[in-house]
Amino acid sequence: MKFRLVLLAMLAALPAAARDFSSSIEQSAEIVHLRPEFKVPDEPNQLFYVQRSPNSNTVVYAARLDTQGNFDSQAPVEAFWRKFNIDGSRQPLNFIERMMAYGVKLEAHKAGQPFAFTIASLPQRRLTLSMDAQHHPQATMAIGTRTVKVVYVYLQVEEGGLMPNVPSLDIFGIDTANGKAVHEHLIQK
Repeated sequence: MKFRLVLLAMLAALPAAARDFSSSIEQSAEIVHLRPEFKVPDEPNQLFYVQRSPNSNTVVYAARLDTQGNFDSQAPVEAFWRKFNIDGSRQPLNFIERMMAYGVKLEAHKAGQPFAFTIASLPQRRLTLSMDAQHHPQATMAIGTRTVKVVYVYLQVEEGGLMPNVPSLDIFGIDTANGKAVHEHLIQK
């Protein structure tokens, strides 16, 4: 038990590794679903979701709003599992998942400015939280020279060892300027 606690403390102390990826970007008429057999979540205030190759369990990122419909100033983004591979239940991220993989790190916020955040496993990619023209929450990020509303991320995962390896990932979204689908494919160097 003591060894496990020490290991968890060591893992939590490590910064998420900013992996080096090569990138290719495509634009198309519509978003492609790499695993069409996987259920697509439909949560209140959903921003985007992450699917992984091993199974259909999905991490959902959703905006948290106050009673006036504004972003919750303390925790404007939440991440949680939808266990579609089991029973579809909603489950919280565990400690290691929050610290090393799917957790949200909110940047310091200034009043009147949009919220900005990163995901633990990809800290070099900054996301901005805002409302779209229909007053629906959205998360946008830069992909190449475009600003893209993120729809979903797909991770190719190789399990084994202490931590799974992600040799590639795909980010899918909608270009906010022209409404076209954008797909960025990242391969670990």
